[in-house]
Amino acid sequence: MDQRNEEYGRPSKSQRKREMSELLSTVKELELLSLKELETSIDQELKQKILELQRINKGSAKKRQRQHIVKFLSKQDKSFAREDLDKLKTSKMTKNQKFHEIETLRERLLIKQEKAFEYLKESYPSIDMKKIKSLIDLAQQEDKHGNRTHYKELFKVLRRAQQSVL
Repeated sequence: MDQRNEEYGRPSKSQRKREMSELLSTVKELELLSLKELETSIDQELKQKILELQRINKGSAKKRQRQHIVKFLSKQDKSFAREDLDKLKTSKMTKNQKFHEIETLRERLLIKQEKAFEYLKESYPSIDMKKIKSLIDLAQQEDKHGNRTHYKELFKVLRRAQQSVL
């Protein structure tokens, strides 16, 4: 294949189709991003095209706009959009992972696992354990009545502690 590419001086039609298909999947992933995520990751011209795509409701118009963006990206450096998308995905995954860690810790604290208290003391030495214990007691009482105020407050305190360590 490479020999033929060198012979003609350009990639084969199949190779170009594969590249365009890959760019189309990148565009579809970019389409799913929120405005805030678009702000931080990509250049202004591409951002405007993606926002326009998000506003379109009709199927065929959406398809045309995607193809327009693919053509735009094919003329640009193809790696920048993919790299930005990968960075966003990894940051989102780490954010979700930290969120789930806090949720798990809160649940373990609510069932009063001794290991959870030890982990809390080791990981967040500046945290007020008296406040945590009182929030745990209040959250357990709330659970019986259906109110979740202290349950949510416990999560907020744990998240602030996690952010202060980072």
